[in-house]
Amino acid sequence: MDDDDFGGFEAAVTFEGEDGETQTISPAIPWAAFPAVVSEVHVLESVSSDVLLENSLHSACLVSSDSLILSGDDVLAAVQTANNILNPAVLKEQVQLSASSSLDISIPSLSLTEGKPSENSTIPVDDSEKPGINGSKKHLHPTLASLEIKLKDAEEEKCRIKKDLEDLMEKHSIVQTDFLKEKEGEFISHQDRYKKLQEKHKLELEDMRKAGHEALTIIVEEFKALLQSTVEKQEEAIEKQYIAAIEKQSYKCEELLNAQHQRLLDMLDTEKEVLAQKVEAALIQQSQKHKEALEKCLEEQQNRSKEALAAAAKIEKEVMQEAILKAVEEERRNMEKIHAKEREIWQTECDKYKEKIAQAVQEAVQEQRKTSQDMKYLLFILRIQHQKSFFYNGLEFQCLVIYTPIILRYHVE
Repeated sequence: MDDDDFGGFEAAVTFEGEDGETQTISPAIPWAAFPAVVSEVHVLESVSSDVLLENSLHSACLVSSDSLILSGDDVLAAVQTANNILNPAVLKEQVQLSASSSLDISIPSLSLTEGKPSENSTIPVDDSEKPGINGSKKHLHPTLASLEIKLKDAEEEKCRIKKDLEDLMEKHSIVQTDFLKEKEGEFISHQDRYKKLQEKHKLELEDMRKAGHEALTIIVEEFKALLQSTVEKQEEAIEKQYIAAIEKQSYKCEELLNAQHQRLLDMLDTEKEVLAQKVEAALIQQSQKHKEALEKCLEEQQNRSKEALAAAAKIEKEVMQEAILKAVEEERRNMEKIHAKEREIWQTECDKYKEKIAQAVQEAVQEQRKTSQDMKYLLFILRIQHQKSFFYNGLEFQCLVIYTPIILRYHVE
């Protein structure tokens, strides 16, 4: 429900102003702000106490409880009048006219929130006028309390109406569901009845269609038989008429063709003679033209063929050069690959031969060492026994003992 239905009243919100005083404001009336605590401002200036007190008291008493009602325009007008009374600029002008004494006083400040924060205005008055100002202050408090009470009552009324609205909406939803269920049941019953009638209608239409088809087939068969008999009779009569007409027309056409053939033969003979003469003359002229054209064409063709042969020879030469270069390059690559493979094979064989030679050398060295050791041993024995010859491993050794050195000779058996 809209807030405007209740005059725009909302719950009052309390906040603190810039000068520290607590103010009460309604969200529905953002321009109206009422001070909850009266601030005291002490100003020292020289003013005329008689003039300022009379003006301020008279103007403050104008704001009565009867003028503060629930309308926003009246509240705005009252606040504006109070603000104009307590305007510092106006009071400053009055202060400049008469400067007599300086006193510390405290006055109530009414704040008006229209985009700018409220400013505290101070006026210098005499101590004798304090009871009048306190009276106006006490007069404003009941009006503010009554406004707050009315706002609370309006808020409670709004909450109550919202609850009533929610209850009504729940009842409406229940009634709507019941109504929809009833309508759905009626719709289902009507739909079942419609389906039954539709099936019955389909069956009746099918029976009528079958009966119509059977009658139509009988009628069509009878009509076909009648048509066939009449068509056969008409075909026989037409065939006889056609045969007679064709025979008559054939005789006439034969006579006409013979006469026409004779005329055509005569015309052909004369035309042949004339055409033969014309053809001979035309052939002579045409042969002459053909000879000239052929000579020109031959010359042009020879020139073209020469140019084409030269271009083709040049292109062929370039192609052959490119092909030869490609073949040479390919052959060089192949030979490099073959040489690389042969070099690898040769290297592997050399490595094998080197390994075999090294192995054979090692074996020969080992064998030589072994034989040298054996020979040393045998020579030692011969030196002792003074033998002239001996056999070792199938070899015949002959020794000549001459003092200490020994010369060995061996023969392979």
